[in-house]
Amino acid sequence: MDTRDLVNRFRHQVHLPVNVNDVVACLREHGIDDDIAFIGVDLDPEILQGQIKIFHVRAQLYGDEKRHANIYYHRGHSLDWQRLICCKELIHLLDPVAAHTNLADEIDRLAERIGLPPEMQEPPRDGVAVNTDRLAEYRAVAILLPWEARQVLMPLYQAGKITLDDVARLADIPRRYAAFVMNEVWETFHELIG
Repeated sequence: MDTRDLVNRFRHQVHLPVNVNDVVACLREHGIDDDIAFIGVDLDPEILQGQIKIFHVRAQLYGDEKRHANIYYHRGHSLDWQRLICCKELIHLLDPVAAHTNLADEIDRLAERIGLPPEMQEPPRDGVAVNTDRLAEYRAVAILLPWEARQVLMPLYQAGKITLDDVARLADIPRRYAAFVMNEVWETFHELIG
């Protein structure tokens, strides 16, 4: 399974909100049997919204190693932000090795580059890890507000029967991401990430 497969696994879901634990279950169905823990911590959201730490534990001296993943999210965020952050970090379990950041300076560079406004981003210079992280954000949005759910909501939204706030509340995602998904540009963008 890769990230596109994961997005497409949720593509046809219309029942909202998508449960982040369903994403965990889907990963497990496809061979990701990590011990996954979601941990609320105090982060400076201006610097870092969330983080995944993957490590290996050997239960016995000569036993097999088991991969563990601790997903840290800022506990001060509202639930919609926590859900988005946790889903985004889950997607990193599928990252290629080239996108992993293991050293402190790599993590610092990642944190420095991912939050830059679009006009300051330089995808070719930013590297694989930064670009993979940015894509994970939009793939998480595509999972939490799936394509078919968007198709059901779109006529209601276009007719003015529901607002962006309603869409965000139904999907339990931050409003700014609901606005992006309900914009016509999402159709093209979704084809690229899904």
